Amino acid sequence: MYCPHCGKEMAEGQPFCPYCGNRAGEPVSRTEGREAPPWENQDEHGFFGGLLKTLRSIIFAPTEFFKKMTVTGGLVPPLLYGLILGMIGAMFQYFWKIILQGSVESLLPPGISGGTFDMINNGGIAFMAFAFPFFVILWLFLVSGILHVFLLLVKGANAGFEATFRTVCYSESPYILSVVPLCGWFLAWIWSLVLIIIGLKEAHRTTGGKAAFAALFPLVLCVIVGMMFMLMFMGVVAASIGAMMQ
Repeated sequence: MYCPHCGKEMAEGQPFCPYCGNRAGEPVSRTEGREAPPWENQDEHGFFGGLLKTLRSIIFAPTEFFKKMTVTGGLVPPLLYGLILGMIGAMFQYFWKIILQGSVESLLPPGISGGTFDMINNGGIAFMAFAFPFFVILWLFLVSGILHVFLLLVKGANAGFEATFRTVCYSESPYILSVVPLCGWFLAWIWSLVLIIIGLKEAHRTTGGKAAFAALFPLVLCVIVGMMFMLMFMGVVAASIGAMMQ
């Protein structure tokens, strides 16, 4: 039996949770003490004001932000926020890619450098303009679905899928760090993962352990599966080489 308020395990039949003191049978109020982020209140803050205030709150006070973040209100506002921050990060990453390609191009013979890199850059611009927004949207829904399933497995999903989706979308904020060359994207990815754990904990009002499991276990699983495929591939290559030598 798990407390519907704090998510911690308690003895079957206990009327009150020994950890948070709430009555076990009382329903959880998902909206109590919560409010819409500035981004979702653009009538008061404006577009850019709401964007910057939300970004600042998540970066400098993530626990407070997710503790107050409403877990209802629709999927579109957080989706647009996640899309904007994801595209900003991608544009900066692509910008540094072009700069680095220019450095490599200067080291190549004239006959090789021009056409090859022009084709890559032109194709990259077309991809960024048309395909990448759809990829970001698909990625946000996919990650949210996976996280919510693993959160359900450990009985930590005290709110609905929308709470998880909002957490993932607003956790895109660190990708603004892609303005930093080379290491910016990696730092943003690490910080975003930390924000997801904090966000799941506060949005679902569950334990940090369950939030961390939902966020980290899929990564561990992907690494294990990837290593298995790599070992299988190396085995096939080794067998092929052995057959050729015989």
